[in-house]
Amino acid sequence: MDYSSSLEYARNRKVVLPDEFYTMDLHARSNAATISRLASLEQIKTVLNLATKSIESGGTFNDFKKQVEEQGIELSDHHLANVYRTNIQNAYAYGRWLEQQGNKESRPYLRYSAIIDSRTRPTHLALNDIIRHIDDEFWNKHYPPNGFQCRCTVESLTEKMADRIGITPDDQLVDLPQNKYDWDYHPFKQNTYLNEVIDQKLDDPFINHTEAQELLKIREDAVIEQSANKSVIDALKPLDASNKKILDEAISKLDVNPSDARITFEFAQNDESLSELAKEVLIRKTHDKKSNSIWNKISKAFDSILSKAKSLKNKLTGNSIKGFDSFNLQKGNVIGIQTPTLFKTAESAGKTITILDMKGHAIDLSKIQGLDGALLAPDLNLQVVDVTSESIILKRTEEKATRLFIARNTIYSV
Repeated sequence: MDYSSSLEYARNRKVVLPDEFYTMDLHARSNAATISRLASLEQIKTVLNLATKSIESGGTFNDFKKQVEEQGIELSDHHLANVYRTNIQNAYAYGRWLEQQGNKESRPYLRYSAIIDSRTRPTHLALNDIIRHIDDEFWNKHYPPNGFQCRCTVESLTEKMADRIGITPDDQLVDLPQNKYDWDYHPFKQNTYLNEVIDQKLDDPFINHTEAQELLKIREDAVIEQSANKSVIDALKPLDASNKKILDEAISKLDVNPSDARITFEFAQNDESLSELAKEVLIRKTHDKKSNSIWNKISKAFDSILSKAKSLKNKLTGNSIKGFDSFNLQKGNVIGIQTPTLFKTAESAGKTITILDMKGHAIDLSKIQGLDGALLAPDLNLQVVDVTSESIILKRTEEKATRLFIARNTIYSV
């Protein structure tokens, strides 16, 4: 299920998605890159990709099995079935967890439900009918699937239902033993488990030096990516209902990743925290891997939205670029816009600002319901054509910038 479909699914059920939905693809993309590097050491890379494609296209297990065979990969039917089923289980768990989190105000409790038959593992039977609050630590370890071909599910309950059935007290909680062939799974904790997978590989006493060095490099880069994601997410302000509505509209209409819409939306709102983060990483990105990663996420988010909602106007007119129009600009100055920068008409603003030759170099925010103005592209150089007491005329240029501008901040001389 893609992100647009997830939104439609939630809307039809009147589910309000949690803030995490709008950044979860950041983790997914980072983890996919790490998994891809790990898989380069094994044939499983191809197998996982084929499983994902088969599921997305509505293919069957036999379709998937045939595609694996065509790649010349020899794996048992049992192994292939586990890979295929696990992909389906995890995809379902993501969607189910999002729905439950979005609906937790009215249904704040979860009940573990195991299939009761001869094939059910004793450890899973022991968890059956346990009821705990959705935010309880219990679910961090026991949210299904809990192992290969786990058939367990989780049901959401209202507080009244949970009280009537009986909330499981602390002293009756079961500590599920860890099976070396199973795993603990939680929809929003993939990073932790991915790191553990790498550490387990490094603990192998028979690992060779070359593979160990490659794994150490993969782990180092994975930790940097995880830290970069956290910095971006921490810089985003909480979403209210009206902001979620705007984001949902953008994601559905433009068919973009939620995090790309979320990051770009923050710049369109002139958010101070994200602009400050952008300023910090711009200074350090050439010599700091984490800063470079953060900047790449910001740039890719802007480019993603620009490709779907670019302004087709040659001339943009407004009167507000926050932190820009109070400076003593002179004719001939070349200003380098360094971060996505909001440009619009605002009440009680200063001089009229006109920017020429701008077709394709800004996001037309009017294409997103609830927004207006334009979001200027980073790495955009503007030359001052004319300055009067009432207006400033700028023109896009290829000339080298002599002063640099960061949204909401200062113009710096180069």
